Amino acid sequence: MGDHELRSWRRFSVELSSSLSSTGPEWDGTAVNLSRQGCAIHSTTPVQKGDRLHVLIFPGANQTPIEVEVAQVRWVGSEQFGVEFLTLTPGEAIRLEDLLTIIGKG
Repeated sequence: MGDHELRSWRRFSVELSSSLSSTGPEWDGTAVNLSRQGCAIHSTTPVQKGDRLHVLIFPGANQTPIEVEVAQVRWVGSEQFGVEFLTLTPGEAIRLEDLLTIIGKG
């Protein structure tokens, strides 16, 4: 049942630069779908289900990244993985919702 709950949020197909880190150095990825609850990230860097990551999503050129303090890896596929946003400050949540609204209109 838990899987269905995550899917109740509308997902948007995107291609946004992202930067990820856990305990070591940052690495780059591409957010390939995005919802209020989480996103899928295309990356060649391996992660494990359950890993907690710090994620920056860049909405566009010269824009401040949206920062997700804690995102937990929910599934891992071939060169991509899905994360659920666990810790998102109110300000970042508003920016994320604004971004999704813009994408939805596009």
